[in-house]
Amino acid sequence: MAAQPDSRPSAPRRERNAQLLVELLRDKEHLLRRQARRHAQLLDDVDDALQSAYLRFVERYNGVGEPLAWLYTTVKREAWAMRRRTSRERECSSTVPIESGNRLLDLAELTPTDLPGPEERVQRDEIVAERLRSLSELKPDERRALALLAFGLSYEEICEATGWTHTKVNRCVSEGRTALRRAERG
Repeated sequence: MAAQPDSRPSAPRRERNAQLLVELLRDKEHLLRRQARRHAQLLDDVDDALQSAYLRFVERYNGVGEPLAWLYTTVKREAWAMRRRTSRERECSSTVPIESGNRLLDLAELTPTDLPGPEERVQRDEIVAERLRSLSELKPDERRALALLAFGLSYEEICEATGWTHTKVNRCVSEGRTALRRAERG
């Protein structure tokens, strides 16, 4: 059996996809968010469905068809996948009613959860805001190199996509990471 060719777009294509995504989100993010809200079962799943769809767009969009339509369909499918996962988890959970005083308690309500509470969410939001501020203070080339690295590109793919030398890519990544570490400590 012959090996199937890799269907992932090349590094330059993924970078173009990332740029196209940024342009689409600038004008159409509210439409995609509405699409996710329409198809997600839980409000908490909206952002997860959007993030997953955005990642799929960068990794898999090959330029065929209208990008916004592609994203609409992908957002809807991601929301449906999360809905199915939630339903399966609910079906598999052992919920046994327990009588407590005048009301019935669901066993699932008594099970500890790993989800963060309100205080932890506020702390996490503050940390995220601080990290975004730190990222915005990086030099544009450092920010670009770190973003491409975060998207999964190798140093060689970053060189190919940007036209930079390996030394420049290494310097931008290294200096960007150092600046972020300094901001994290300070």
